Amino acid sequence: MATYGDEQYLREADACLAERTHHFCSCRDLECPLNPNNPRNLERGRGCDACIRKCIALGEIPSCFFNEVGAWPDDWEDFTYAGFVHHCNVHGIE
Repeated sequence: MATYGDEQYLREADACLAERTHHFCSCRDLECPLNPNNPRNLERGRGCDACIRKCIALGEIPSCFFNEVGAWPDDWEDFTYAGFVHHCNVHGIE
């Protein structure tokens, strides 16, 4: 199954990594202390590990997975497995 914006996402990720200005992470919360595109984290070369560890501990799915499925509202707060299933269903993915 192809993911949402697959080819474009890969081109942008490669460009960001080549320029070393952005991590390929698609999370929009740049204030998050775990986001690799938070300037403090990017300077230190931190990737997604801390975010993934947090999500596993809380029974959540990282927002990058939601982004791959399709657009979601800015006020979305349900990052649980059930929330992800709902998001997939909204976008026609079974």
